[in-house]
Amino acid sequence: MPELDVVVCLAFDHRAPADGLASFKACIARCQQVKSATEVSGTFDLIVEAHCESLPQYMEEMERLRPMFATYATRVESSFVSRKMERRHEQRDTGLWLPCSDGRRRIEIHRIDKVCAEGDYMRVHVGPWNCLVHQTLAHMAEQLTEPDFLKLNRSCLVRVDFIDRLIHEGRRWRARLSDGTEVRVAQSNVHHVLHATSHESSIPRHDPSKEDELTIFLA
Repeated sequence: MPELDVVVCLAFDHRAPADGLASFKACIARCQQVKSATEVSGTFDLIVEAHCESLPQYMEEMERLRPMFATYATRVESSFVSRKMERRHEQRDTGLWLPCSDGRRRIEIHRIDKVCAEGDYMRVHVGPWNCLVHQTLAHMAEQLTEPDFLKLNRSCLVRVDFIDRLIHEGRRWRARLSDGTEVRVAQSNVHHVLHATSHESSIPRHDPSKEDELTIFLA
């Protein structure tokens, strides 16, 4: 039986009672199928990543929650459904040799913040220092691989923990980075970016020692 990772984006009705809305958000995060729940700004308020054994189970859970969505949500976007695929990463060098004013210097990959295209070159940003490298973004992406780095669009690679916030306006997503800049997320990369950034929840996770509050709340 196939296993599915599901990403659901929710926009809440802030006219609903505050206590009920807060309880509903907490209960969503404590649901056993939920892997993470991340509060975001923009069109949506909460991005939920869940795990289901099959598409029918996912549809059944969504139907069961429909009355609560009708009460507390103004929009539910659940089009991001995918099979989970595991990939092994081969052991690789942890540093890159980059050009500097008097030669070349070795930079640990985890120190690189972002790589942005400039014509035929790539500008590599390492804190306040940066340099130009005569390589393609595809070649850089082979060296700066997931899960540490994400391709936001065809001109920009970013270290995942350098992303400060994801902003959704209309049908477009932008990533606000730790240096204050904002980068457009290509539509074809949205699912990938949401999946990679939704593992750290800002809402308390489920405690198996406690009774499932979602069951009580929906009773």
